[in-house]
Amino acid sequence: MSLESVLSTRHNESSTNLGTIFRQIETLRTIDPEIQAQAMSTLLVVAIADPEPITMRDIGIRTGTAQSSVSRNVAMLGKIHRKGQSGHGLVDSYEDPMNRRVKLVKLTPKGTRFIHTL
Repeated sequence: MSLESVLSTRHNESSTNLGTIFRQIETLRTIDPEIQAQAMSTLLVVAIADPEPITMRDIGIRTGTAQSSVSRNVAMLGKIHRKGQSGHGLVDSYEDPMNRRVKLVKLTPKGTRFIHTL
């Protein structure tokens, strides 16, 4: 196989992968046209942990996001946004029954259905 052929194949594979990523981002934007990348990352980290809940601390570690930002993103993706507005209902957060200082986050049934569209 010639170098040109190999490079062409790699370019096509790269373009296909980028196209897939673009479509997934556009699907995520159907939640909220102005959704931030941090919120997308938060949702995806919660989905990767599914069906197990994940702590807000672990979300912050995995996304490289400050705790305050994790809290804001989880609220926006949850039932009620921090500003009192309706959230998107994709995640649920609750206290860990074994350690009330820890908040756990998991996908709601609506969140699970949405993730399956990606």
